[in-house]
Amino acid sequence: MSEAIQFAGRLYTALASGDLNIIGLIVGFIGGVMVTVFGMPSIGLLNEGMYVEIEVTLRMRIYNRLARLGLVMIMTGFLFQLIPAVKAVPVH
Repeated sequence: MSEAIQFAGRLYTALASGDLNIIGLIVGFIGGVMVTVFGMPSIGLLNEGMYVEIEVTLRMRIYNRLARLGLVMIMTGFLFQLIPAVKAVPVH
């Protein structure tokens, strides 16, 4: 149990110090989970070319927004990890 507490303490220190790698990893992971859970329903594509229009429910709109938020979080997490990597590359 003490190892878990130590890990949580190190994670908190990294987040409090603004370590972009850790922040990016966490944000990207949460975004990936959101996309996995909510999927990516393409409502506009579902209606295209169909004879019967599909009724877009409130739940479909919420899932679509949460899935898009998940994608934005994945991209943001990637950028947060990319910034320190680019800074670490020596300039010749």
